[in-house]
Amino acid sequence: MDTKPRKWWLAGLLSLFEPGLGQIYNGQARKGIFFILLQLLLIPFLLLSLNSRYIFIYICIMALFTLLYYIIVVGDAVIYARKCNSDYQLKKYNKITIYVGTVVLLIVFSISLKFLIRNNYVQAYKIPAGSMEPTILIGDHILVDRRTSARNPNRGDLVIFEYPEDPSKDFVKRVVAVGGDVVVIKDKELYVNNSLTKESYSVHKELDVIPASQNPRDNFGPVTVPVGSYFMMGDNRDRSYDSRFWGFVEKSKIKGTVRNIYWSWDRSKNAVRWSRIGSRIL
Repeated sequence: MDTKPRKWWLAGLLSLFEPGLGQIYNGQARKGIFFILLQLLLIPFLLLSLNSRYIFIYICIMALFTLLYYIIVVGDAVIYARKCNSDYQLKKYNKITIYVGTVVLLIVFSISLKFLIRNNYVQAYKIPAGSMEPTILIGDHILVDRRTSARNPNRGDLVIFEYPEDPSKDFVKRVVAVGGDVVVIKDKELYVNNSLTKESYSVHKELDVIPASQNPRDNFGPVTVPVGSYFMMGDNRDRSYDSRFWGFVEKSKIKGTVRNIYWSWDRSKNAVRWSRIGSRIL
């Protein structure tokens, strides 16, 4: 068989590009596949973090795990390549076509896995507007539970859904009424099924009360929510464009329930909001 010494810098670079590829280059196919599959451990870790109030700890552990993972994988590839002398016998898979094919397969697998996770388990979002203040601030990055159970929200849940007037956009609002409920708003106060709703999370930043003849913001209804639909409102009631203006949200448009804030950046101060990282959304 042909012999060709392994280049340590190439082994390290390959594993840095795709963990495990350097091991394959070194003739350690089993170890390379093991390192590739090891990345899948992050999936259950992410799912556990969704329902934990200690998400900040999870984030730190994941960051540490990722750093150690790359150090170990790249270091292992470099060290083994240095040990390989000129007598190293090329394996059948030590071909450029195999390396390129492996990279292509891993990219396809990675994209498919990301698609699977985003559509069925968890997805990250960045909040660009202030309609949910003070619950969610501009610059908050949130994790959304996209499992089937999270697509059947209850009153009070914060959800992500397709904006009815433009399905290409996602909105985040609070479910204030479900199918069969009767919604009425009188002078900014929300009534569901003739009962005044107690909402500790809602705020009103403007003192003026707009009559229903001019605008549905402060006086609205009564309307009955259709079965299989939801009535959505932003917590920042005076500055939210929601179901009062564009109607109901069908169940099929619900993408998931908001669970945690995993990062928060205050652009006005160019600073991290450390106190918000790891906060559980209620």
